[in-house]
Amino acid sequence: MVQSNQEQKRLNALQPAISGNQTQNTFLVTGSSGFLGRALVGRLLSRGHAVRTARPLKEARDASSGPSSIRMDASVQEWREAMEGCSGVFHLAWSTVPSTANMDPVADLETNLAGTVRMLEALRSRPRVTVVFVSSGGTVYGTADTLPILETHPLQPQTAYGASKVSVEHYMMLYRRTWGLDTRIVRLSNPFGPGQNIKGQLGAASIFAARALADEKIEIWGDGSTIRDYVYIDDAINGFLAAMLTPNQRFGTLDPIFNVGSGRGISLRELISVLRTVLEKPVEVDFKPSRGFDVPSNVLDISRARTLLGWTPTVTFEEGLARYITYLKEHAQPA
Repeated sequence: MVQSNQEQKRLNALQPAISGNQTQNTFLVTGSSGFLGRALVGRLLSRGHAVRTARPLKEARDASSGPSSIRMDASVQEWREAMEGCSGVFHLAWSTVPSTANMDPVADLETNLAGTVRMLEALRSRPRVTVVFVSSGGTVYGTADTLPILETHPLQPQTAYGASKVSVEHYMMLYRRTWGLDTRIVRLSNPFGPGQNIKGQLGAASIFAARALADEKIEIWGDGSTIRDYVYIDDAINGFLAAMLTPNQRFGTLDPIFNVGSGRGISLRELISVLRTVLEKPVEVDFKPSRGFDVPSNVLDISRARTLLGWTPTVTFEEGLARYITYLKEHAQPA
């Protein structure tokens, strides 16, 4: 993945803050098989770190998972053993998307919230291990009162998915305040780029780009005025690393909760316009009736991450979309 020299030097400079030296660290990554997890694991391995993984309940263990893989339904003791010798935990695992969580809120709660609390309970015996939970900047806030959205904005989720994310956030900060765990939260906007599942339900930028490249019609729910904050995958991973490696004392008494996005709103109509420009060809769109759970606009204020983490996005939406389309062309399956 492309990473600016300045960002690489800054992250390298922060590295001793967590390890105390330049030796290899060991990180546990939950959700390692997903879009974000694969990108994060690749980055960590490329920098010489060891990685342990936790996988979703329904995913069978395969040869690539190895003996270090732990499932999200593990017991507290199994979590303790998995985290032995770890410098940090990146918690990305989630078994649902907004639509599936709404269909079965109980399963969403039992899998995601209960699994996270067991992991946190295990960490009570390892308070020096830093935990970064990747939450959802797109669902925890609900309909925004003001834009861009600050971390202090009221949390008013409109889906079971968002409610579960908020619940996990509250447990993260409870364990920080009550038992001194070094828990941190990243509220991520809409990531896109190489490796995202273009057959899934999340990731409009990636899905639309793949369909436009293949000359397939793009379906838009509503009139296309819905605005979202899109962040390129490289910038998202840089944000995770900055949240992990920044010294804890820098936060003072502030709860370490950070928006990670582009800070810029892009409407679906503008997304289509950028695609037409990059591809230099028409893009066919089919407008469908709007969905009740889609908030009209979501743009994150990222000034706190800039100030306290020293992180800022470096890839514009237009550049990121152009990179992704180049990637799709280079990895196209032969007819």
